[in-house]
Amino acid sequence: MADEVRSPRVLDVLAAEEPWEVPGAWLARIRAQLKAWADDPEALRPLRPEAFPDFVKGTPAAVWYTHQVAPLLTGWIPVLHGEYADLSTELTHEFYRPSSRLGGSGHVIYAAQTDWHLQAIAGARGFRENGRRHALQLSRNVVAMFVDAPPMAARATALTAAFDRVLADRELTELHVAGEYDDIAKYWRTEALKDSERAVLPELAGPTAALRYSLNSVRDTHARMLMLSPDEYAGDFAQVLAELILATGLRGIPKSVAGVLGNSAVDVHKALQEIDPTFSLQTWHGHVNQWMSRAIRNGQAPLARSWGAAAARVGVHLAGVLNRAPWPEPEVPDLTTLFRMLDRERWSALENQAAANQEASLSAAWKDVKKDEQNRAGDGGTLDDPLPKPVDYSDNPLAELDSLIGLESVKDAVRKMVAEVKTNLRRAELGLPSHERARHMVFVGKPGTAKTTIARLLSRIYHQLGVLEKGHVVEVDRSDLVGAGVGSTAPMTAAKFREALGGVLFIDEAYSLTPENTPGDYGLEAVATILKLMEDHRNDCIVIVAGYHREMQRFMESNTGLQSRFPKLLSFSEYDTDQLVAIFELQARQKGMIYGEEVLDKVRAVIPPAPRGHSFGNGRFIRNVLEEAVSNQATRLSASDPDKLTERDLRELIPSDVRPPTSMRAEDYLLQKPGT
Repeated sequence: MADEVRSPRVLDVLAAEEPWEVPGAWLARIRAQLKAWADDPEALRPLRPEAFPDFVKGTPAAVWYTHQVAPLLTGWIPVLHGEYADLSTELTHEFYRPSSRLGGSGHVIYAAQTDWHLQAIAGARGFRENGRRHALQLSRNVVAMFVDAPPMAARATALTAAFDRVLADRELTELHVAGEYDDIAKYWRTEALKDSERAVLPELAGPTAALRYSLNSVRDTHARMLMLSPDEYAGDFAQVLAELILATGLRGIPKSVAGVLGNSAVDVHKALQEIDPTFSLQTWHGHVNQWMSRAIRNGQAPLARSWGAAAARVGVHLAGVLNRAPWPEPEVPDLTTLFRMLDRERWSALENQAAANQEASLSAAWKDVKKDEQNRAGDGGTLDDPLPKPVDYSDNPLAELDSLIGLESVKDAVRKMVAEVKTNLRRAELGLPSHERARHMVFVGKPGTAKTTIARLLSRIYHQLGVLEKGHVVEVDRSDLVGAGVGSTAPMTAAKFREALGGVLFIDEAYSLTPENTPGDYGLEAVATILKLMEDHRNDCIVIVAGYHREMQRFMESNTGLQSRFPKLLSFSEYDTDQLVAIFELQARQKGMIYGEEVLDKVRAVIPPAPRGHSFGNGRFIRNVLEEAVSNQATRLSASDPDKLTERDLRELIPSDVRPPTSMRAEDYLLQKPGT
């Protein structure tokens, strides 16, 4: 049933009350209109290929403008999730051919200048009056295509009405076809919109108005959240803004923000002084995620959505995205976890509705169904409660990559590497020079953050692409490479390297090969041997060295040849509590186990609170929790008659099965000093 009820393809705009199941007919209509413009000889001149290399030759400006504005019609700095998160590419896929595309179950954040709606008009500044008039008309026509799409309807309707007033007024039309662009932009900032239209298009009034709108959104949604879902850690507006500032990586209030806040800036400054000395991004994420989770489970999902969208919008302003400054890492707030909680709630509702519908349709015939037929239909269960199938990604490593919890920056890096390989393979087919880079990598992160898992997936992916002959992984540490006496290290290291040819050599805790203050250690010989073999077998093996952040930095500085041969570094973040619970769910499904919300609550209870110890096992800890639960289930079932055990009995976990793993007790970590 899970596969059936999760099949609808949706566009999930975080600021909206619920996801939109995109009708196939609507999508077909938009694509048909774009094709009609492409076939229209009267359409505005095509894009210049050298200026827009990702668009196919002959693409009309109307298609490009659609690609630019469609996501922004869902909101100012919108956050999109779901199968149609990459909305622009979905609509213009016949014309837009980038070298790599977004994928997986993540989300996309869109930001643009506040005059985004004038892009076609701005691009036609060098045209004659007829061309500029055409740019004005196509701007209106493109926006009008979206007036019947729920996530875009309000903004598209307001903007279409404003364009219609310009086209109906001779002087305003003349301004747009003959006037200076600065005068056109000023008109839109000050006069173009009615009050009701400005309420849904606030950013069109300019950057200061956009920032004021974003700050007010946080103020309003935060107040409503506190009223309907009280939380002991969530303070007032001044505190939450101070937390957003610190989470973004800043230590003070930006001037632009202070100017909008006015007298309220004093309260925010005071909150910053109080919070800064003890602020922990991981702890803050954990508190916010718990608050959002509780609100969603208590029926306040639309409000949680609004809070997340408003906080993300302010995060973008603070990060300076509008001024082309870098986006903060990690994201502020934790949108990946928020969407996962919302997805879980949505899927649960769909499953409940499907079960109710099925029960209603079968109720009349249920009395006539024989017991043996019932057993065959439900495999020992009931017709309206079939068991989900175990998850199997053995033939699809990219799908398995997408299924992993968290690791968004790592997943993105892997997708880019795959795109590079595919592009270079195509270059080779056409006889063009390749732009190959060394594929050796450095993985940094604490234990249990999926470093080994990603290495195994990379090896399988590269094998499928034809880059690696075997696609296996040879995992080693110091004891596998370094001998006890003179002359034994180089042969041991070479043997392991030869074993890894055609696949990946994964060296865990690689920094142990170069211990501090130990001149002449045999590990240095292992490093030198590996470097020579990497050069001799440049395309036959990928070497991945892994370990803690600080120690790996020292390792990379220990030999001048290391940095040049390992051009790519992937950083693996620790998991927060919600992510650890989601990992439990994923691993349980992969084992074919089923569970209820009470089991997940019990899992959450055995996870030690943040900050956790330096050696906390992260995903490894959760794996032990699951294995312990399966073992406890077996002990519980052993008291029953084995001939009477059903498939559900054998696959279902109950809360009493979940306990801290005896081999890695949660309380052991509470006494450890937090790591860095």
